[in-house]
Amino acid sequence: MPIDDAKAILNKNSKTLKKLSFGNGTNYSFRNRSFVERDNKLVSINIWSKQNLTLLEATNYLKNTRSHFESQNYKVVYAQENWSNPNLIMKNLPGVRFVDEDKTVLIELYPRGQGTVYNVFVTFYNYDWFIKRASGK
Repeated sequence: MPIDDAKAILNKNSKTLKKLSFGNGTNYSFRNRSFVERDNKLVSINIWSKQNLTLLEATNYLKNTRSHFESQNYKVVYAQENWSNPNLIMKNLPGVRFVDEDKTVLIELYPRGQGTVYNVFVTFYNYDWFIKRASGK
């Protein structure tokens, strides 16, 4: 999708896209920097928890979001051993990676933060673009 079309959709639906739920008790939001583009085309969408979270809240967000995507028939293709613990997760890798049944969307779920402030991020990629990029093409 051309990036300008994606921005137009965001502007038109900004109120709806400021409060998205992916599981019980979760609240995610698009931000101005949510869209990632390459060559004027949208290649990924990054959203994150609407407010800062405590460690316990971040853990619950991760668990509830994973359950939500699995209930929507997304298949887990990668998960770190400590995917639900923001303090133990390897920072350079996603916590969990999902793929839809048609292999058109790849989703990454991961926490960031330290001390008493955390956020949970969900990134949606075009599957084909992600695979090409991951294989160095």
